Amino acid sequence: MNIIFDIGNVLVKWDPVAIVRSVITTPGAVRVAEHLFAHQDWHEIDRGSLTIPEVIQRAVERTDIDEDIVAAIYHAVPASLTPIPESILLLKQLKQAGHGIYALSNMGHDNAAYLAETASFWGEFDAKVISAEVKLIKPDPAIYEYLLNQNGLTNYDCIFIDDSLANVKTAESLGIKSIHFHSAIQARDELKSYISWPE
Repeated sequence: MNIIFDIGNVLVKWDPVAIVRSVITTPGAVRVAEHLFAHQDWHEIDRGSLTIPEVIQRAVERTDIDEDIVAAIYHAVPASLTPIPESILLLKQLKQAGHGIYALSNMGHDNAAYLAETASFWGEFDAKVISAEVKLIKPDPAIYEYLLNQNGLTNYDCIFIDDSLANVKTAESLGIKSIHFHSAIQARDELKSYISWPE
């Protein structure tokens, strides 16, 4: 079986409010996080159609947040993507059991480059599809089909794990068995219904 992992909030932490709070201590971190990470511009970073300097400038123009704060927040993102130990253990156990291990992630170039340099699990994947590199983002079915086609996979021999319900539902609509991720323990328990698990 081939296991396809999302990365953010599955294998590494992704917490926009915590990122903002690492830069500013004043109230309003939730509002700032919404302005900077829930906006369409952040999705365009994931799509690879905007750069971080471009998004910084655009955020300054449309908000009342100082440029140095916006820049500091965006530049704090890569280092915030710390591995989730229980999830990395799960990934490695699946790899050792002989399953194919793939990544399918909405992620900008800078964050992917940071993880490629720093994350010990990065080399565990048989292949990775990073949204910015292929100019497609989940839940567009095309990015799932790209992963399958590029790696000679079929929908029925894959299991997809993602913390986004919308992304899970798209995978399921394509005939890919899917797990809506809440924790590594929960994901492992659900995987047992699809694959044998060594005790």
